Amino acid sequence: MAIASRYFAFLPEIPTDVLGLSFLISGTFSQMVLLSGLIGLVALPAIFISNAKMRNATQAIIASLGIATLFIDTMVFAQYRFHINAVVLELVFSGQVVSFPLITWFTVIGGVLALVMGQYLLIAWLEKPAVMTQHKLGRKFALFTFFALLATHGIHIWAAANAYQPVTMVKRYLPVFYPATSTSMMKKYGWINEEAIAQQKAMKLNRKSDLNYPLQPLQKEVVEKPINIMILAIDSWRADTFNAENTPNLWKYAQEGMIFNNHIATGNATRTGIFGLFYGIPGTYWHGFLANQKTPLLIDRLQELNYDMGIFTAAQLEKPEFNQTVFKNIPNLRIKSEGNSPSELDKDLTKDWLEWYSHRDTSKPAFSFLFYDAPHGYDFPKDYAHRYEPMLDNINYLELNNDSDPTLFFNRYKTSVHFVDSVAKQVLDKLKETGDLENTLVIITGDHGQEMNDNRLNFWGHNGNFTNAQVNVPFAIFGPKINRKTVEWGTNELTSHQDVVPTLMKNYLGVISDIKDYSVGEDLLGKPVARDWIMSSNYSGYAIIDNDSILEVHATGQYELLDKTNRPLKDGKLNYQHLQEALEQISRFNK
Repeated sequence: MAIASRYFAFLPEIPTDVLGLSFLISGTFSQMVLLSGLIGLVALPAIFISNAKMRNATQAIIASLGIATLFIDTMVFAQYRFHINAVVLELVFSGQVVSFPLITWFTVIGGVLALVMGQYLLIAWLEKPAVMTQHKLGRKFALFTFFALLATHGIHIWAAANAYQPVTMVKRYLPVFYPATSTSMMKKYGWINEEAIAQQKAMKLNRKSDLNYPLQPLQKEVVEKPINIMILAIDSWRADTFNAENTPNLWKYAQEGMIFNNHIATGNATRTGIFGLFYGIPGTYWHGFLANQKTPLLIDRLQELNYDMGIFTAAQLEKPEFNQTVFKNIPNLRIKSEGNSPSELDKDLTKDWLEWYSHRDTSKPAFSFLFYDAPHGYDFPKDYAHRYEPMLDNINYLELNNDSDPTLFFNRYKTSVHFVDSVAKQVLDKLKETGDLENTLVIITGDHGQEMNDNRLNFWGHNGNFTNAQVNVPFAIFGPKINRKTVEWGTNELTSHQDVVPTLMKNYLGVISDIKDYSVGEDLLGKPVARDWIMSSNYSGYAIIDNDSILEVHATGQYELLDKTNRPLKDGKLNYQHLQEALEQISRFNK
């Protein structure tokens, strides 16, 4: 219970109403009793071990693993605001969420060993006769737990039937916490707020897999001479590190085209960020497209025009499952790079691309996708000369808290970005040397941002919120048809990853269909469109982002209206027009 109290340090505000506060206290008490009971059941067979030391050691190990898991979960929640689950574990161990250095693993292992020793001594003390049993606490504790469970589930049944968010929002702060609902019973007795429930249901994320994409078969015209296209993306790339000082080479090449400063990624994590970049629709469709293994129309059209497809990524393409979605139909797909660190992987993908480009069939147009990873792991070669000092020698996430100085952290990150700039230079220089640069459209961007506790709410990394630190990414486009004098969109206009597909399809790939038939984006080479908001998403929800606020909606339809620093927006009101437009976008391509 003491450890679980750490979760509520991250509540936007502690409930002050009787129901909210009662639910917080009774829910925490009863849920931790249940989790402790579960650990007790797992440890129960150990009572049949006759050897006292072996028996106590077995119980201590099981209890310690339970406590350690809960404690680590509070640390994960502190940085990302979601709990450990099977998907998160897969991503962590594959390095997709965060790569833990050895010192972090040693810290965890050392902490667990100390915990086991403490639990062993406690269990040995509890086994002594009449230590606790003389107080006859069992029945009293059981009775107290029963009433706590009754209060927890009773309060939530009413709150769920009335969409009372001071209660319903609290439940996501506790792990594996599923309090009861009984909408049908509440409706029977007229104890339900139909209007509030309908609104919440409308905002709920629809994950059905029946797709209607595109809405109409694409209409196309002949493309006489297709140009080469390159998307050069960098994992976890903040918009404020794209400049002449931190990325001199990419910045220099980008001066030939357009740089959009207010560009929002379609996700605060790789899965939804890359999905939106290639599909031109919200990341909320990810689950449906994965279930159907539906490829993006952009890739289909490139292959239809006989493009030579070069897909080169540092991280492997199986988690997230881009090999089953974005690149499913790419023959001989290169699944991953070789190396023992993100910087080695980046070097390897660059080497492989240079070799591929030098030996490719020049009678075909080329499509290249290069996806660098070093900033995601704050990594660069040990002998890399250009460093931002002082910096951390390594990243230990267990030591990060709201009082940690981000400067040393940020300097290491900027050094990793500078390193990627140095290897990406080889790619662009190759285009220039071969004379292909003039006939190649190049897009430079990131999949999502990376926060360094910018808003002083203990967020480090990504997939935690939808503030600019996590979703505002660099975006530059240069090549044929890109001219600052003729492009009407301003550099500070609100743009998105979802604009890439319609821009490419309409201006370079001969698609003349209405953009709304296959995307929710806009043509960046067409007439500017006045935008008041843009959408971004994560693994289980989405956000409507405008100039002043962030409406974050969770999978169940519960929402939080936040300011641009991720704090509750005082006296803020939902913009129902923006919400209605967003709901149309996330349902447009469902049957």
